[in-house]
Amino acid sequence: MNSIILNEGFSSEDFPGAKDVYLHKGDLLLYEGDQHRESAFFIVAGELNVRIISGSGHETSLYALMPGDLVGELALFGLKARTATVVATQDSHLREIKASLLAEKIKDHDFLQRIAALFMRRYLRTHEVVCRLGQPNIGSKLCRYIKTLTEQHAGHQDEIVVHLPSHAELGKLLSCQRETITREIKKLVSAEIIESKAGSYYKVNVRNVDLYLADMLE
Repeated sequence: MNSIILNEGFSSEDFPGAKDVYLHKGDLLLYEGDQHRESAFFIVAGELNVRIISGSGHETSLYALMPGDLVGELALFGLKARTATVVATQDSHLREIKASLLAEKIKDHDFLQRIAALFMRRYLRTHEVVCRLGQPNIGSKLCRYIKTLTEQHAGHQDEIVVHLPSHAELGKLLSCQRETITREIKKLVSAEIIESKAGSYYKVNVRNVDLYLADMLE
């Protein structure tokens, strides 16, 4: 099945009369949670980075924004609090778009289609990031589960043979799909953390399990 081609982005001509804004590398344009500035911005030149901060304070980079992109547009569609922090990663030239200008522009069918395509692109890019972040989390959960099995054995062996439930059962236990477990098991085998034996038995390299979990915490 062929992919759907989304409409092209925007140009300076789309926003006549918009105020020019200039940022230096490292300048903050928007910050997550802010409810005071209700403008969107069109990127003429430069590059910005979109970031979110978790409840634990960890900052995650979502994606970069390039010339032709819009940023902050959700504030013009009724979402008051900013959903992410946006920082200039290069000296950048923007144009500030007020709600009145956008309201006039979306009367044009072609412009409205491009706004819809923008939302779809943002959804797809965010989905990619969520998937990327979610996979290490499942790998970490799986490794912690395997570690609990090794801790049931007496002594301090470097390698311990354990029995794992089926991939479907592990998926239910770790709240993910069976296919995800299969993929993560293959990664652990490839990294020499576990080695497949007969049936559902695996030889676990205890030291490598600890190193893997330590890396996940960094």
